[in-house]
Order: sequence, then C-alpha cells, then structure tokens
Amino acid sequence: MPSPHPRRIAARRALALTLVLTPVLASSAHAATPVPLGTADSFAVLAGSTITNTGSTTVTGDIGLCCTGLATTGFGPGADVVHQPAGARYVGTGSVPATAQDDLDIAYDNAAGRAVTSTVPVDLSLTGTPANPLLPGVYQSTSHGAMQINTGLTLDFQGDPNAVFIFQATGLTTASGPGGSVRIVNGGSAPSACNIFWQLSDATQGVTLGTGSAMKGTTMSLGASVLGTAATVEGRILTRRSKAVTLDTNTITRPQCATAEETGEEDIGTTGDTPTPTPTPTPTPRPDVIVAPPPPAPTPTPTPTPAPVWAAPAAFPLPKAPVTGGSTEGSRPGNASVVSGPRAPVTGPFTIVVTGRGIAKVTFAVDGRRRATVNAKRGRKRFKITINPRGQSYRPHRVTARVTYRSGVSVTRRLMYTRAATGPRTPRFAG
Repeated sequence: MPSPHPRRIAARRALALTLVLTPVLASSAHAATPVPLGTADSFAVLAGSTITNTGSTTVTGDIGLCCTGLATTGFGPGADVVHQPAGARYVGTGSVPATAQDDLDIAYDNAAGRAVTSTVPVDLSLTGTPANPLLPGVYQSTSHGAMQINTGLTLDFQGDPNAVFIFQATGLTTASGPGGSVRIVNGGSAPSACNIFWQLSDATQGVTLGTGSAMKGTTMSLGASVLGTAATVEGRILTRRSKAVTLDTNTITRPQCATAEETGEEDIGTTGDTPTPTPTPTPTPRPDVIVAPPPPAPTPTPTPTPAPVWAAPAAFPLPKAPVTGGSTEGSRPGNASVVSGPRAPVTGPFTIVVTGRGIAKVTFAVDGRRRATVNAKRGRKRFKITINPRGQSYRPHRVTARVTYRSGVSVTRRLMYTRAATGPRTPRFAG
C-alpha cells in the first residue's frame, strides 16, 4: 500500500491540532468586555432601603443609599462604626445615589443579557476546583437556581487582565471561612476582581456571605445582601432599590480598576444635533457618617457654614414594572418626561421617542448596550432613536432611556418590545 503524500500527512496533523485546540479557544470566547457600571462603579456599597452595621467595618469606596426607607444604623459614634479610608457617603434621593441606582439597573440588564457559555451545578465548588478551575466565560447555574460555594471556588484568568467572569443565578450563598471563599489564579496585571460579576435575580435574598469568607467580584442583586461576621469583599456589594445591606465587622474594598474605553455603537444622535454642555452640580458628601443629624445644641450659634446637602427624602412614585410600548415610570417632581414606542410586536425598524421639558440629553440603550445619545438644542422637546430589530431574538427586549435634565438630575425611563416571529415564506415555482 503506497504511503500517504507528505502534504496529506501535514494536512491531517493540522486538522488534529485544530480539533485539540477547539475546546481551549471556545473557553476563551468569553464575554469580551466587563459589565458597564456607569456611575455605580465608584460605590463599594450601594443599597436601596437600609444599611445596618454591627462592629467595626471598613469600606474603601463610596457608600450610597437610595431610594426608599432610607435608614442607617450602626454607623457610630460608639462601638458600631464604619471606617472609610477613601470615598464619600450619600443618603437620600439626590442625584448621586439615584443616578447610581439607574446605572445599576442598566448594568444588571447587561449582565442578565449575556449569552451563556456554560451551565454549571449550583455548587460552584464542584467545578471550580484548584485542579480544574473555571475559565473565563458566562456561567448559569442548573435550572437557573441559587449558586453556592461550599468548599472554595478557583477562577483561572489565564494571565489575561481583560478576561471576564459573569455568573447568572437567583442568589449566592457561601460557607464560612476558606470553604466559602473565591480564589484567583493567573490573574494578569490588573486587579482581576474588577472583571468578576454576579447577577442575582431573587427579589428576597440575593447575597449571603458566610462568616470569615473572602468574596471577590461585584454582586448585583435584586434581593437583600447579608455579610457574615468578618467576611471580606474585594469588589462591590450593589443592591437594587427597596433592598437592604447588612454588615458585621466586614472589610469591603472596591478594586482600583483600569478605565476601559467604552465599546459598542457610536453615539449617533440626530442629524443637526449640537451638543449642549450640561453643568453637573458637585454634591457635597456627608463628612462624617450617614445618620440622622444630631439634636440642636442648647445654645445654637449662627454660622456662615452652609447647611448639610441632604434632607429628609422627598416622596416620589416608585418605578413601575416595564410594559410593552407606551410611557413608563412616574416623573419626579419638576422633571416631566415620558417614553413611547411600539405597542405590538415589531417586524421592522421602529422609533422610540422621549418627550419632555427641561431635558439636556437622552442616552438610549437596548438590553443594557448603549446605542445613542441625543443632545438638546433650542426648542427641542422630542428625543428619538430608530431601532432595527433584524437579527435579534424573539424574546422581549428592554429599551432604557436615561434622561438628564438641565438641573443635573437624571432619571431612567424603560419599555419593552418584542420582535414578531415571521412565518415560513410561500414557495415560488417557475414553470
């Protein structure tokens, strides 16, 4: 039998090498960019109703509380104190924590919308072992259940500082000590905790960290966050509106992440738009603690020092659930705007319109991905974008419009749309 031609041998070897490398390359096809946090990036702790602390807790990064309930306990003076080596504190419905919550909404949707690259058991310890660590990618738990870390979790960044891990689940519970801890190997040059994200959808309990465990990454949860005694976090605890954060002698350190250039579609605006600079007021953070002001001194002395920038929270309607088409969310006092769009499944390009007064600009995003920013010009009351659903899936899609007013206040409007499923084409026959 004649021997194979040398070229055929080389081709077979190349094919075999390709088949061997395919799983490795597939594992590297992870979410190419981190989840964009917007103004929520600077926060180490962000809550929606209450922040409660016991013992001596250290938080490096901003602390924010918005937008319902607004109660804080255990922030000193006394034995229960939160030390803050760096960062500011914001309490109330002012523009800083409110805008951070708006941006957290967008970031949460972005993480939830990433395509899953692998399904893993609810106990991540079973797959992310020191001998067989998890590689970068988007992971969802079996049946989208609550994730657990019981005997440790090892994440291998493969020396790539831009690698990203995203975990999608209903909740996250960790064991105590090393058994509930996350370990990073081959992390690259940048703090790898910047690129670990936990998207948790349970509306009651999102994060529960065991005593003395070491968490890494940014948690974005619909439900409450509870940190066990002496648990540490290299990352962020971000909890959405109306939910609480409970601390107990913890150390939370927001990682110093490199500022990456924003990717995606260019801001296209509308033909003839002239960007208008928008003055952004610089809020004055509370210099000491985020608690109710002390009672007045017996003999008050007038002073020219300005009053604290925060006051009792003003009541405004809570966000309503997104609907398909039409306007959404009630406006805060003095900021009137509505968003409108299709009220039926779409088959082709359609227009989303924000109408209002006193608007400086509107930034549109689809499924958490920024699409366009439309700036105000004299007399403009309508801000619009045209969306082409071609190539999108038939599941519901969310449009968010972040409306920035000339006063510096920002709110987010939302609506949902679906792409109509098209039936099979009628065959055409030629004689």
